Amino acid sequence: MRPQTIVFFDIPYRSRLVTTLAVVRALVERGHPVYAFGLEPLRELIEASGAELVLQPEFAERPPDCTVNLRAIEYALTAVPAIVAELERLRPALVVHTAKCLWAAIAAERCGLPTAVIHTNALWPAATPVSPEVYAARWPDKREDTLTRIEQRDRAAWERCVAHFATQIDVHEVLPGLPNCMNLRGDLNLVYCAESLQPLRARFDPSFEFVGPCYDDRGADRDPQFEAALAELPRPIIYASLGSIRMYNDRLALFRTMLEALADGRRGVVMAVGSDEIVAALGRTANTLIRAYVPQLCVLEQAALFVTHAGTNSVYEALLAGVPMLMLPQGGDQPIVAEQLERLGLGEWLRDPLVGVAELRARVERMLGDVVLADAAAAAGEALRRAGGTARAAELLSTFADRSAFRRPCESAGRPDRSSGRRG
Repeated sequence: MRPQTIVFFDIPYRSRLVTTLAVVRALVERGHPVYAFGLEPLRELIEASGAELVLQPEFAERPPDCTVNLRAIEYALTAVPAIVAELERLRPALVVHTAKCLWAAIAAERCGLPTAVIHTNALWPAATPVSPEVYAARWPDKREDTLTRIEQRDRAAWERCVAHFATQIDVHEVLPGLPNCMNLRGDLNLVYCAESLQPLRARFDPSFEFVGPCYDDRGADRDPQFEAALAELPRPIIYASLGSIRMYNDRLALFRTMLEALADGRRGVVMAVGSDEIVAALGRTANTLIRAYVPQLCVLEQAALFVTHAGTNSVYEALLAGVPMLMLPQGGDQPIVAEQLERLGLGEWLRDPLVGVAELRARVERMLGDVVLADAAAAAGEALRRAGGTARAAELLSTFADRSAFRRPCESAGRPDRSSGRRG
């Protein structure tokens, strides 16, 4: 198989890139020149993968009530011309991007380039309604009239984008009906889920390959000082986190409820609360480690239960460690994940966004003693490992790039034909 030039896009945040750069590294190790688009503060992280950094335009300031959808649309409107110019220069055989990188999808379309999309977040069939429970939980702290206004605003922005670029990208990929969700499709689609865990698996065509999570061992996340403190905690350990994104983890009241419910001194509690301000507000409690962020893989190796927002990467890391979950979704695709994991017996979805101390404590007490739940989580982790991970993803991308190499950039005026129905 000949080396092929590949370009790569992910949302330019460190917490995103650490979940996808293992694939880039594997492609480089196979001999492919890989050019990764990103921002200057991420240079060291990106170049450590072996890719060459290509600087993309900076993002503007966030408007009020900004969704991922609006952010991607507005960025695409300004950034696509510069990205197209870089694609013309690089002449790649394949554009690889994650499922929210609208700017990459439109630029590839304008250059007539084949695309492979990496789906790290929850994947849902296009134009398929979610359950009423999931829909109701799509943004817990927003009123329905506010959500309606936000959704109308985002749709108007997408209509401007369609008019500007004459894009053929399906509206259901960009605005799937849940704010802060986006499921762009490619000619090849690599899904971080295992087939046995994917909701509505039968509705996805053969362009979707379920490869499981593609993570490094993240050895750099080890923190000897933290690990020593963790070793001093009593067992079992309960770990609580609402992820690394401020939109979801800025929840002081909820963290206070968690602390009161969990930290009774009999068990060890680790909380990752997203900011030093929340750490200070919560104060010190016996047998508890509270930090803005913690080495999550290290904690999950020793945890008996994970109280989580049900973000996909947190969920996959928990399952790989065999840890059952009590899920408190904070919006976006998280209710989809919580609903599916509860259906599969891998955790429980706590639906009340204003959960009280007594209910949270009772749920935790019951789940800590549930051997069936723990065994199911361990089995799901094995299913994720069997999906193939980074090695399989790199093999699929290499093969697809080789087959696509006859396509040359910017010699056709439209997106590669998708009339064959590559739609979820």
